[in-house]
Amino acid sequence: MSEIVESCNAAGDSCEVQEVSGKLELNTETAGAGEPGIAPADKKPEIAEKSQAPEKELVALFQQKLQERTRERDDYKKKIQETEAKLSALQASYDAVTSNGDDEMSLRRQIEDFKTKLNQAEQKLEGRSRLIANQECQISALAKQVSSLKEVVAITKNLLEIRNMEVKHLQEDVNSMESKISAERSRHDEMINRMNAAAKLNADLKTEYETQLSLFQNLRKKYEEKVSLLSDKSESEANNSCGK
Repeated sequence: MSEIVESCNAAGDSCEVQEVSGKLELNTETAGAGEPGIAPADKKPEIAEKSQAPEKELVALFQQKLQERTRERDDYKKKIQETEAKLSALQASYDAVTSNGDDEMSLRRQIEDFKTKLNQAEQKLEGRSRLIANQECQISALAKQVSSLKEVVAITKNLLEIRNMEVKHLQEDVNSMESKISAERSRHDEMINRMNAAAKLNADLKTEYETQLSLFQNLRKKYEEKVSLLSDKSESEANNSCGK
């Protein structure tokens, strides 16, 4: 019977070591990942600006930790059931001992030993129960945080889709402006070419006008000279006819 109690105590000590290491691991993880619970609203824009891959990794990490805590809780429940079975065996042994006709002092010592060991087992059982309750609270907090992170991921996806739509519309506006600028530039170049052609034509017309004007002036001068010669000739002929 004492061997059964000692094995129970040894199992309880190993459970305590596992529980302490689990607590240290959980405290380290929660210190690195932040307090469990729903993330504050003012951190959502910062998370929304990050890339999508780290958020998925963080959600996967919390889901993994949630599964680990669930397995630990199941292990603790299994160990509690084993401890309860051992306590039942101890109680049966105690009942068997009390039914025997051993001497009273030995019985009292055994009864005191059993009571002490039962009290220790009950204390360890209470400690396991408190630890399980704490683990369940932490699992619930991690589940809430995972749910909150999923909501943040969904909001981030929606914001990215909205931003992509805005970028697409802006790109369409830019392309439209570039098309209008290109058309305006082509029209401006065509107008410049027409103005250059008109200026060249104007210069040619001016040159032709000046040439025609010079020819006209020369013809007029020759005409006036010829008229003057004819007038002089007519006057001389008239004078000659009068002299005769």
